[in-house]
Amino acid sequence: MTNPTTYRQCCPELTCGSSLRNNYFEGKRLTVDSFRVEQEYLLERRRLLNRAIHGWGVVYGYAITAGPAVKETRPGRLRIGAGLALDRCGRELLQSETSIEVTDLMFLDENGRPIDLKSALSANEPRKRWPADESPDKCWLLRVHYAEQYAAPVTIEDACRCEHHAWDRMCETVRYSLQRVPCTECYSDFECELSCNCGTEPSHDNSSAADSPEIAAPHKRGGCRCLCEHLTQLEPEADCGSLCEIEEPCARIRLDLHHGVPLACVDLVRDNGARWTFGEVVEPCGPRRLVKRNDLLFDLIRGCDLTRIVEIGWSGMHRREEPVSFAEFSAALGPDGDREPEYVTELFFVKFSRPVRQDTLRPDCFAMTIMSGEREGGWWQTFRVPIVRVDTTGFPPEQGDPGGHVRGARIVVDGAWVEDGVRGRRSIFLGSETRVELEVRGDFIIDCNGQAVDANAVGLISVPTGNGTPGGTFLSTFCVEPSQEAAARDDQGRRQTGV
Repeated sequence: MTNPTTYRQCCPELTCGSSLRNNYFEGKRLTVDSFRVEQEYLLERRRLLNRAIHGWGVVYGYAITAGPAVKETRPGRLRIGAGLALDRCGRELLQSETSIEVTDLMFLDENGRPIDLKSALSANEPRKRWPADESPDKCWLLRVHYAEQYAAPVTIEDACRCEHHAWDRMCETVRYSLQRVPCTECYSDFECELSCNCGTEPSHDNSSAADSPEIAAPHKRGGCRCLCEHLTQLEPEADCGSLCEIEEPCARIRLDLHHGVPLACVDLVRDNGARWTFGEVVEPCGPRRLVKRNDLLFDLIRGCDLTRIVEIGWSGMHRREEPVSFAEFSAALGPDGDREPEYVTELFFVKFSRPVRQDTLRPDCFAMTIMSGEREGGWWQTFRVPIVRVDTTGFPPEQGDPGGHVRGARIVVDGAWVEDGVRGRRSIFLGSETRVELEVRGDFIIDCNGQAVDANAVGLISVPTGNGTPGGTFLSTFCVEPSQEAAARDDQGRRQTGV
């Protein structure tokens, strides 16, 4: 251990840029400064870990409702549910349920500086409701800010018996602000923050990489090169500065104006008394940045946010070892003898775990291929079934589903093909065993969350589909036995025509 006397003689005074904490020893005099150092060390280390490991944004809660949806609250007030958020500095913004009105908020100009309510809601600037599509109009963005409020006043006497006033407690709380922003901020996705360049170092996964780079084993996803470069350049918000002190009617508040967490875009309207108040329009998810908890990350890896195929009508045929009888396959296409221009198939339908956009369910989302053995060389000849449209009338939306969405679809095929190519004299099912391949192209089908359906087939299991990534193709195969009845009709027709 270095002797303190020797240290003072030969070493300059240490400037600790990382963190300074107390060192306790017998006889140490604990002063206000000692406890302040201790508290600041613990706070700053916790906030450092928050912003470096967890990032910033809403952790949970902060549900927002307005207008008539707010019960037990006067009209024009905004209800904000309990929640937790982390700001860019790593501070915890913990809120119990509350309700606010326009006059309770701070208004910020385009540079984030406070302005008075009258200037913010100037009658010379017409109100512009934020639209549902891209627009240069301005919208009102609601943010939550970290704040500290002095509490529990006390009176103390010094050595001269002079009285001084101080605050015994500090309440960590929040305040809210409104700012005009481009409406695109109310519904635009956050860009990926991880940016990877091409690695230049040789692969170490294969000992022969230096001699034969073309056969070097590929890096696994999430390899250290990309992450190393990203984290080397990463610097979580460090310039947090000091808190601004403002006076409120009942207290002094220390507030961070520059690192607010976006919560929602809201609408401001005038009530019957021409006073500004909150309207019914609230967009709570578009502008929010979210902190992804560990359990949420694992659920995302598993694809719990994705829509899947949960039922197929031909599940009894899917990858069956023994061939399907021709009668069973024919019945799946529709009743025999209908002779309609088109056949709404009986069994060739799919159902989804969530509603999907009806306008994305088109004939090219499905493909049915018939393969028969070529008589001379033994090749498989392929024929594509004419799918004319998709029928969704039997799969209506459920309660709570958005408009323009359905829960399933059924293939509709050309009627002439069924009568001639399947059941008629020209059927390709007359000779040997025939193979059928049916595809559902999940990349083309968009669900109610705007994501492609996770349609990948998994082994021998027909449903549910999915490998945890959006899109993919569900491929189902089975074999069909030759049609004895169609062959008999073909022989009878040949005898009658003398062919």
